[in-house]
Amino acid sequence: MTGFYSAYAAVFTAIKTALVYVPAGEGTPAQGVASIKTVLLGEQFTPGALPVAIINAEPSPVGQAAMGTLLEVRVRGSVILVLRDYTPADWFADVITVMGDVADAILADRSLGGSCFDCSLTGFSPGEIKFNQVKDKLFYGGVVRFEAVVNYQP
Repeated sequence: MTGFYSAYAAVFTAIKTALVYVPAGEGTPAQGVASIKTVLLGEQFTPGALPVAIINAEPSPVGQAAMGTLLEVRVRGSVILVLRDYTPADWFADVITVMGDVADAILADRSLGGSCFDCSLTGFSPGEIKFNQVKDKLFYGGVVRFEAVVNYQP
């Protein structure tokens, strides 16, 4: 068995792997989200090349699983999509389509490569984004929230 950290972190690594764009190769299809330039895992956003996806951890409850000595960890996180630094002309074409691509990439394998029992979306919120470290600047994009169920054996 792996330790708690390894089981927890594997979910976020799998989400990042699902989002990073890898072009089609000889005999392999393209993977990831082509419309995202950079995927960050738990890193602070600094203004730069957009569009970017920032994967963050959120509070994750831990409880007794239904059977045996397993614990059920509901690993929760969000993907903050920073797509534009100006108001989109068409929210559906410029923002929501990319958010939909992210949702599809996360849900393409609901076990996230075996890192969890099941992963589902819990939120989909297009809108304005403001970062504390970037004063007086609005960005446009959205947040896709997810929850992955991990059964952990202490």
